Amino acid sequence: MMQMGSWKNWFQPHILERGRTYFDEGRVSDLERTEDSYTATVEGTEEYEVEILLDGDSIEDMICDCPYAEDGNACKHMAAVLFAVAAAEPSKKKAPAKKECLTPASLVEKIPDSQLRPLLTELVSADEKLYRALLLRYGKTSLDECMKTLRKELTFIGRQYADRDGYIDYYHAGAFSEAIADHIQRQTETLLARNEPLLAFQAGVDALREYSGYGIDGSNGEYGLVMEAMEDMCVDVLAATDEIVAEKIFDLLAGCAKSDQEEWFVQEFASQMVFSHFAGKYFDEKKLALVDEQISALTLSGKKDYSSEYKIEKLLTCRFDLMKKLSSPKEELDAFLNRYTSYSNIRKLCVQQALDEGKTDEAIRLLEEGKSADRDKRGLVAGYSEWLTDLYERQGRRDKLIAELEYHVFVLSSGGMEMLNRLKKACAPAQWIEYRERYLSGRNYYRLELMESEGLWERLMEAVAAAGSLSILDRYEAALKKRYPNEMLEAYACILTKEAAAASDRKRYQELARYLKKLRNYPGGAERAAQLAEDWRTRYIRRRAMMEELRNAGF
Repeated sequence: MMQMGSWKNWFQPHILERGRTYFDEGRVSDLERTEDSYTATVEGTEEYEVEILLDGDSIEDMICDCPYAEDGNACKHMAAVLFAVAAAEPSKKKAPAKKECLTPASLVEKIPDSQLRPLLTELVSADEKLYRALLLRYGKTSLDECMKTLRKELTFIGRQYADRDGYIDYYHAGAFSEAIADHIQRQTETLLARNEPLLAFQAGVDALREYSGYGIDGSNGEYGLVMEAMEDMCVDVLAATDEIVAEKIFDLLAGCAKSDQEEWFVQEFASQMVFSHFAGKYFDEKKLALVDEQISALTLSGKKDYSSEYKIEKLLTCRFDLMKKLSSPKEELDAFLNRYTSYSNIRKLCVQQALDEGKTDEAIRLLEEGKSADRDKRGLVAGYSEWLTDLYERQGRRDKLIAELEYHVFVLSSGGMEMLNRLKKACAPAQWIEYRERYLSGRNYYRLELMESEGLWERLMEAVAAAGSLSILDRYEAALKKRYPNEMLEAYACILTKEAAAASDRKRYQELARYLKKLRNYPGGAERAAQLAEDWRTRYIRRRAMMEELRNAGF
């Protein structure tokens, strides 16, 4: 949790600066204050929804649906919203004089023309990076020299952070990724200023290849940071191009997406850009051709591993969507689905199409086939089975419904209390008792929850005590404390005795002390807690931290 006044500390410097730019460009809209949050929409490569969760005057959490934030990172969209909040609700503290809040653009406007060049000269002299950026953009260097300089900078970045084996460890991965993202942004600005959008795009891809060539410990989401910089580059370049150059960029991306010579990270970027930033019949037809090439290559490779199967299913689904966009005849769509029904994603499309056409029996046949074909993929089969239970219930086919629910609960061990409750509802009372006892006789995950739901209190008390877990005792305490106070007290005492023997740090001692205080709420609990505390003082006298925590808790 962080005070509102220090929110900028949550952001990496370049992310904070991008957020300020987004705010300055007016990309934040629909800013609203609720009782415990701010919400807003930020226009980036798409429209992203941002929520700043508050706890009083502090920020409790920040949420954005952009890819970079999905990995737990503080993104530029969050920063943009917080700049908007700061502008909308300035500090309530009294100040001797009202301070003027200026954007970079408005600040420059205030500088007299006669002072601009001397000031810029001073800044350029003190900042080598700024000097090189201006030299590349406004100097008389040739385009070839410009590109050589950019490539040298890129190589230098890698040498700064990589070890002799070309590996960038956890401690340097963030700074390296930031430097690459910043380089991509600066070179894009430089080359677009020189009216070279195609070259700007190629330079961005070269930077991504350089980045992908290093072994990186990217466990903090560094890949997402670079991917976001690349997507920004792509958007900026496409905004500055005509149709001819856009077609060339598409072809370059398509080549990267299907090339086995590219690193997976480059292929992933290329595929994302192809399918998210090029619209219209011309590009859809080219996407279709690309997908066909990729499907053919995967099929010819003969690979049957999980990754290959996942890729081909994704491509087949994409192809079907493109066929619909291009208004392919229904006969072609049906033939395509029938040809690839063995793939689970296509089977699901077939099922949905059958249902849309009112062919429920055909949908059921496909789902039953899927259960057999994908029997080694429990999650998929559970999905088919749940779909079948819905269809049988809708049709009023009680026997089929009960049989499918029985399969779901006892064979797949899936669905939890929802499926158990559906089975109970579908069965006659006597039949349900048989199913219930069958479930309780096994080592099923929801046994205790089912006992509670069915009001089997004595059996629940025995099972909870036998589990030997404080968390399980806590979970069912409300249901059992009034019914079995003595048994619950002894169950807690037994587990706490074992926990005390294994405890070895102050945090655990504090938790044990809190449980002792909790026992006082039971009849006879004060005496039992005192007995436990006295026993621990005798057994563990050398554990000074434990003795302190017992005294702090009043024992």
